[in-house]
Amino acid sequence: MAKKIAACLDWLLGFNGCLMIAVATLQIVSRAMGKPVAWTVELLTFLGLFSVVPGVASHFLKGTETRVGIVVDYLPPALGRFVEFIVNALCVVFGGVLLWAVYDYTELVGMAAPEQYLPFPPETNLLPVYLLGLAIIYNGLWNLWKIVKGEPEEKHASAEGGEL
Repeated sequence: MAKKIAACLDWLLGFNGCLMIAVATLQIVSRAMGKPVAWTVELLTFLGLFSVVPGVASHFLKGTETRVGIVVDYLPPALGRFVEFIVNALCVVFGGVLLWAVYDYTELVGMAAPEQYLPFPPETNLLPVYLLGLAIIYNGLWNLWKIVKGEPEEKHASAEGGEL
């Protein structure tokens, strides 16, 4: 299920990227013609928020986030599992704190004037951060489950194209 959500996010991120290119092109062309469109900068900022944070969430949902393998892989197996367990438990706590902080921030920002957050209310701008918090919690719990069951950690291709 998580990989299907990540695939949907990837498709939406691709669409979002095309939309960002179109809006940036509109901004450049309209400036060159001497009649800049006023809302393009705000829309690009909003679309940027909706590309970076969901992109990170997608990595967590796919299980391709950066591991602590550079340290853990050189430890004795039992100690390595213990360190991975602690790191993933901290990730779950961090995801919970992130969700709570975003909810608390929403209450604080809700007191401000809504016209400061055009084109959408501030709660809409925080949806990607809720998604990221839930993805971090899911990934941490999934990794904790695998550690408790004793399943080996999956190896993913490194950024350089080699094996970890």
